[in-house]
Amino acid sequence: MEHLAVHLPYEALLRGPVHYGWMYQYERAMKYLKGKAKNLAKVEGSIIAGSLTEETSHFTSYYFASKVRTRKRAPRRYDDGGVAPTYAVAGVPDIFSQIGRLGGKSKEVWWSSEEDAHSAHTYILLNCEDPLIRYFESIFVSQVEETFPGISTTDVDKRKDQHFIKWLKNQVDFDDDADYPKWLHEVIQSPHVKVQQIRAFHLSFTSISS
Repeated sequence: MEHLAVHLPYEALLRGPVHYGWMYQYERAMKYLKGKAKNLAKVEGSIIAGSLTEETSHFTSYYFASKVRTRKRAPRRYDDGGVAPTYAVAGVPDIFSQIGRLGGKSKEVWWSSEEDAHSAHTYILLNCEDPLIRYFESIFVSQVEETFPGISTTDVDKRKDQHFIKWLKNQVDFDDDADYPKWLHEVIQSPHVKVQQIRAFHLSFTSISS
């Protein structure tokens, strides 16, 4: 190991970047071609025949109906059957468009209290990682710090939990000059009193259970 500091720079000086001397990609290619050699008596012809068959099947698959499962249309390796939700409005943040699938039996439940619904609504808005929401959040924090000089970060967070939703709704609903996206007008509304509860949500082979 003590010679690496000498040999590797010398090797790079002679032939340039080290990775140009690697043989891994050629070894992989040779293994791929050898897999087509079914007739060992005529290796070259066997490889050519296998390559022609592969190219023919690849290009003819484009003429099949979309419902026909082909190698080109096979699902990804890490695909657990999830689908991305669709919305009638554009520009919805990515956090609301995660690919996944529901699991378990669904049932309709009521919010146990208005405080729980308010807490859930606030949590979603403050964690959706959207630039527009972040912009309003920074304005709210600035106004709180101007109104209460020297206020601690903990108290600012408490005021966000208590008043940010109502403040944001007033900012969006009564600002006639601004053209805010439709999804923002919808996401600031209070949650439905009656909601559908699912036992689990499967996201990228990870199950989130309630």
